[in-house]
Parts: sequence; C-alpha cells; structure tokens
Amino acid sequence: MFVLQKPYSNKKYISTPPSFSIFKHFKKLQGIKSEGGPQAQSNVLFSLTNEDIASVNRIGHVKGMTTGNVTVTGLIQVVDAETGKLVVVSKDQVEVEVVRLTAIRIQAPNIRIKMPVYVMGLTNSQTPFTFANALPGLSFHWSTTKKDIVDVQSRYSANVALNSEYNFGMSVTGQTRGQTGLKVVLRVLDPGFGQLGGNLPDLEDEVQIQVYDKVHMINPKVEAEEILMTPNSVLKLHTNRDDVDALSYRMLDDADQVAIAQVDEKGFLHSGSITGTSLLLVTLQESFGVNQTLIIAVKVVPVSYMRFSTSPALHTYTKESLKALPLGIVLTFTVYFHASTGEVLHSSNSHLTFSTNRADLVQVGFGPSNHTMIVRTVNTGLTLLSVHDSENTVVADYIPLPVEHAIQPEEAQRLVVGDVICFTAQLDSEDGGHGIWSSSANAILQVDSKTGAAVARNSGAATVYYEIPGVLKTYIEVMQVVLMHHTQQDLPVETGKQTEVFLTTRGQGTNLIGTCSSFQTEAVAQLQPETSVACHLSFTNDAVDFPASSVFKTHTSFDTSMEEGRAYHLMLFFTFALLALSSIVFLGRVPVTPVLQYRSHLDLFIVIVTHQYCMDLFYSLLCADSRTLSI
Repeated sequence: MFVLQKPYSNKKYISTPPSFSIFKHFKKLQGIKSEGGPQAQSNVLFSLTNEDIASVNRIGHVKGMTTGNVTVTGLIQVVDAETGKLVVVSKDQVEVEVVRLTAIRIQAPNIRIKMPVYVMGLTNSQTPFTFANALPGLSFHWSTTKKDIVDVQSRYSANVALNSEYNFGMSVTGQTRGQTGLKVVLRVLDPGFGQLGGNLPDLEDEVQIQVYDKVHMINPKVEAEEILMTPNSVLKLHTNRDDVDALSYRMLDDADQVAIAQVDEKGFLHSGSITGTSLLLVTLQESFGVNQTLIIAVKVVPVSYMRFSTSPALHTYTKESLKALPLGIVLTFTVYFHASTGEVLHSSNSHLTFSTNRADLVQVGFGPSNHTMIVRTVNTGLTLLSVHDSENTVVADYIPLPVEHAIQPEEAQRLVVGDVICFTAQLDSEDGGHGIWSSSANAILQVDSKTGAAVARNSGAATVYYEIPGVLKTYIEVMQVVLMHHTQQDLPVETGKQTEVFLTTRGQGTNLIGTCSSFQTEAVAQLQPETSVACHLSFTNDAVDFPASSVFKTHTSFDTSMEEGRAYHLMLFFTFALLALSSIVFLGRVPVTPVLQYRSHLDLFIVIVTHQYCMDLFYSLLCADSRTLSI
C-alpha cells in the first residue's frame, strides 16, 4: 500500500493495493517432479528439446524413445490480474539422458547377516530409476552358486513376494558359514526395443558373498555387550532400574585419550566426531548395600548401508505371499542403519531423504518416529522409491512399490443391473479371521458384510471396501452400473407343462461375476437378486379381454450354478390349456426419465403374441405342439 501526502493540501492519495505471492523457488527434482511456485493458481507446462529422443506428458512423466540427451523444461504460468495475460513467473530445467544398458553390477556390502542388494548399471548414475520401470519391462532372476549359505528373499517383510519384473532388489540373509556366489540375470521381454547395448537378450553379474560366524566366548560362556553409534549422534540410555536414584553413568577413558563418547548424569550418550571404541560404566547402588555394575563397549563406526523393514505383516488365508501391495493400504517402512560387519546401529545422525519416480500412484511421507516412512497406495501401477542419507548419498536403497487390486474379480469394475458378484480377497488377520465387506452405496451395489456377495441394484458408481479392523482397508471401484436391452431367442412351450427359461440382463454372457463359495451362495439367496427383476405378462391382441396372468404363472430365481450361461431362472407354466400358438417376448425397459432412473428393479415385460388362426378357444388343442417362447 502506497500513501502520498501533499503538504499544501493535507490530502492523502492511496494507491490500489497490489497482490503479492511469496512462494518457494520452482525447481525440478529427480524423477521429473517439481516443487515450489504458486501451485494453487498456476499452470505447469513441460517441454523438451528433442521429441525424437524422449517424450513428456502434462504431469511430467518422461518416456525414453532412443539414446541421447534432452533438456526438459518446466515453467509456471499465471494470469496477470491487471492485463489478463499469461506471464511466466518461474522456470527450471533438468538434463535427461536416455541410455542402453551395456552391463549391470550388483550393489552389495560384504557382510554376514542381513543386507539389501540391488542392480545398478555400469555407472553410478544408472540407478534402478534408469531401467526398473522400462516399457516393456525387464525381468530379474537371482541365484546362488552354493545352496544353504545365504537365503535370497523379497525385499518385503510383510509377506509380499514380488514377480521377477519387480525384483531388481533383494534381501540376502546369511545362513551358514562359507562363501557363495550371488548371480543376477537381467532379461528383456523383446530385444527388438533395443533396451540393451548390441540388442542383447540379457545381461548378468555375479559377486562373492562371505558368511562368517560372529566371535563369542564359550569358556566362560558370557555375552559381550556393546553399543554401536555413528559419529556425532546421541542415544538416551535406559535400564530396568531407572526408577532408582543411585544410578550413575561414567566413561572409563584415560585422561589423555581423545574422547570417543561422553555421557551425562541423565543418561544421554554422545558420540564424538572420530571412530573408535570406549567403555561405559553403569553403576547401581542398592539401598541394602549391594552395588551392581555393567561395563559396555561403545563403538563409534560409520554407516555402511541401510535396510528396510515393512509393517504390518499381510496375512492370507491361502498362506501364499502377495504378488503386489494391495490398493488402499497404509504401510510403515522402518529404516535400519548397519555397520560394515552387519550389526544394526543403535544410534545414527543420518538424515533421510526420499524420492519417487512418479507421484500419482503412492503417497509417501515421513512417519511419527525417527527413520520411518508412511506409504499409502492410491492407484494401481509401479512406483520406484529411493531413500538415501542426505549427508552421504552413497548410503542409499531402492525398493519397488507395485500396487494391484487385492479384491477380485477385477472384471466387476463394470456391471449391469441384475449382476451378482462374488467378491473375494486373500487377506485375513493374523489369527485367520476374515475382514468386513461394505459398499459406499448400498442402493446401487448391495454387499453382504460377511461373505462379500453382492447384487447390482441400480445404475451409478460405488466402491467396495474390505477391512480388517486395525490392520488394513483395501477397496475396488465399480466405475459404472448400467441397464441394458435384451436379445431374443425361441424356446418350445408345451401345454400344461412347466417351462424353464434361463435369461440374463446382459446383452450376452452371465449375470454371475466371479466364483462363489458355499457361504456366498447362501448369502446370494438371502440377498434375493431376483427382486431386481420384475416380470409383467400381457397379450398383444386386444381381443383377449382377460389378463395373461390368469393363464400363465411365473417364478423367477437366481441360479449360481450357471457360471457359463444365463443365471436368472424363469419358470413359466400354464394354469390351464387355453392358447394355441403363443410367443412370449421379454423386453428390457431402460429408464428414460429422472424418476425411473432410481427404480430399485429391472422391468422385464413379457408380451404374449397370439396367432389369429388359433384365437378361438375351441381350437386350442389343434396347435398344442406349435407354441414357442421368445426371450
């Protein structure tokens, strides 16, 4: 706001207040993401210098087409409030190199307990971000030269065993003492895409893993106690007797020795800037005159590598591992830092940073406790997650986050009114208990809470949820439930006998979606899907002055055994022999008015077409074998 006062007139002139925006500088991040800028009011435009080498879409996803270098530019445009024109307020650029892999190598620390391993390219810049999300995909196959020395498993500890196309990284655990070779083979699905140098079909690498026993005392049989810390870190010490006042801590260092670590009277242990080993003395003076002491080795060592652990564990009633993360769940990733010998560090000064190759499939953020991250799956597809130490980028790890529907069948995403769906999910609780099913709109898609059996009642969209309280909640979206017309076919009808007709509210195929268990079959009977199908009988000939329902009786039910054919079962029979040659036509009635669109059932109109030469009741028996039923 600007104020101008003229001395001779004592008048004040106030200018129009301009609008100001304060925002973080716009910049590009790894994975072609952006941050900063007036995001709420801006339009981010992406472009690149050579569209023959790569392409970029509106949300910044870059796809490599052929080898070479391109510059990706992102700029922010806003509408000027005074002129109404678009103006560029900020922009940034990043260099992208499209390469063919000529060789691979296994990134692995030489340790003896648990360690992560992952595939790298020939240079340090060729990380899993370079190739692990290639289209068409690559597959990774791991093996060892000697059995039982190490165990090679999925990177997930939550009962998730990924398919080979996601296994660019694995977890290796030492089993017995010895040496073995760890080998990985990278294969392409189609060599014609030229993803590997020389159009090779595969690349491979092998490293040697040494597994050795940790030294310990056997005579006397005592356990050596030690604390592992990184330089310049802090650890709060706790004992089972912290409530006793006469508890003290002291370092047993020589006066002329450089301090490796220091401890204060409150139990805060501080490591220094140099590595080494020192001794910590813990003393407890009991009120009855007995002193208890502990001497613990404090080792200050650098971080060698990091390792992920995931929770909660995902259990399945089939006892089989999942092939991907379920859509809609929330996982906690805990990061552990290890010394070069494999032990977990008790304290670290590392500051974690993370990045993903795309931001539209999962949501990642730091957790409430140190060195934890929260991952929420929001869309199906593959995301790559990179986590590293901001002060030491060599300490890094990469993990795939493939997301798929945990609720089956997937074809239930588009339904027709009258469909019966048997939803299933492999997930259950640790004690074997099943979850709870629910629907976001029961008037559209009614779901049995115990079994997952469902009936499409009305047109619209709905979401089906499967929840194990306190553990997870996954879902599948039913995009659209529609009403459809029905086709026509001829079936014979005999006088005085019951006629069975199987029909569907779909143009073709069955109304039964999925395979039903015995419990779901019972639940379907309770849901009564046939109440969504109403049959109306009428004659086309005005000369018939009595209702068709006085001649024909119908009963509709749903048959869950008709998996390959039409699932609705219509029983039609004559109350007495009356008509000679008749045709019964089922016509689907599609709502065309706003009121009818909210009907709770699908109308099937049965029109009985009577031939003129058989209209006389006295000649009905002459045409008894000529009746047909048309649907």
